[in-house]
Amino acid sequence: MRLGLIARADNRGLGQQTWAVQRNLNPAKTMVVDCPSQQPLQLHLDRFPNAQVVHGLPTEYDYATFLDGLDAVYTAETGYGDLWSVANRMGVKTVLHANYEFLDPRDQPTVWAAPSLWNYDRFPAGAVHLPVPIELDRFPTTDKPLTASRFLHVVGRPAIHDRNGTLDLLQALQHVRARITVTVTCQVPGYVAGLIYDHHIHTPDNVTLIVDSVDHDDYWTVYTNQHALILPRRFGGLCLPANEAIGAGIPVIMPDIDPNNTWLPAAWLTPSMMSGDFRAKQHIVYHQTDIVALAATIDQLATDEDFYGHSLWKASELRKCFSWETLTPRYEEIFSA
Repeated sequence: MRLGLIARADNRGLGQQTWAVQRNLNPAKTMVVDCPSQQPLQLHLDRFPNAQVVHGLPTEYDYATFLDGLDAVYTAETGYGDLWSVANRMGVKTVLHANYEFLDPRDQPTVWAAPSLWNYDRFPAGAVHLPVPIELDRFPTTDKPLTASRFLHVVGRPAIHDRNGTLDLLQALQHVRARITVTVTCQVPGYVAGLIYDHHIHTPDNVTLIVDSVDHDDYWTVYTNQHALILPRRFGGLCLPANEAIGAGIPVIMPDIDPNNTWLPAAWLTPSMMSGDFRAKQHIVYHQTDIVALAATIDQLATDEDFYGHSLWKASELRKCFSWETLTPRYEEIFSA
């Protein structure tokens, strides 16, 4: 079976997701799409050797050239124009790993693949659940302390309605009693400082706050020497930082909402309430985390050896369940069916 990959070559989520497919499934052909952006992104074409690089949306000729000799093609989130009709005409199977918020009924892949169970019942009929695997080889196993003192929050590139809940975290820190260090990573310099200024955030003396605005080429290094991830995410299905934290063998604090409560231990999940809605390509409801409860969970990880030790064990079990080694047969089954 000859597999094709349509990839992005930047450090954003789609770039990391498709780079992992390149490394782990070894496609016969790869097309890198360099989409126009208001903020030009650095391309890392070395991640995709011998790729066909297209600047802007691929043309019918680009697709015809790329699809020649392939049996199936994997793409994440979008078909970048008219992939579907060209592939259908050439008899090439298409698999779209679709995020619910950008689900577009005009897309016509052979297989709709949902990366999480979030709004799974609203995917087109016949959709399959296909989790995004974790690259365990990126995260060497390291000894962890008896309790957590170093916490990480990943903003990435800020999304609409403060998707990753950065403001909820900053406000929760005012209620934390343990002595901890919190590192906030964000690919947009000044964003976190703006939140702190606009909302008059005061970090207590027992909390050291570090803001890291470096655009890391090696995403896994962000998790080095971190003991837990805090991600009071307001909405969304696939969450690469949550996957990555599990890969690093550390617990993930998230709200007790779908899909977090379909795969993470209940003890890591914090109460939240619906706080609004909006429309992307689909109707989205978003939530706000109970900041006092969030602070209490942070304190528990920082002070309770039994709780933190059990959380590390649960993270190690999840690593195995969602590894590429475990999930590759599922991918191969879908591509070849």
